[in-house]
Amino acid sequence: MIARSDEWLFGPQAPCERMGDVGDVVFPCGWLLDDDGDTLRVYYGAADTSVCVATASLIRLLATLGRP
Repeated sequence: MIARSDEWLFGPQAPCERMGDVGDVVFPCGWLLDDDGDTLRVYYGAADTSVCVATASLIRLLATLGRP
């Protein structure tokens, strides 16, 4: 583990993440960094029924974790 925040950064919120074969579960499966070097795309399973993608700013994520 390189860094850890005091709060959750990723968790079940949408209905498709809260209701399904295994409710209230999201699990990252892989990620890609866009050519801009900042847009992070995290592919994840939602409630064991769907595959979704979440986007975030890598720069802001690292700042939240207290990393340069």
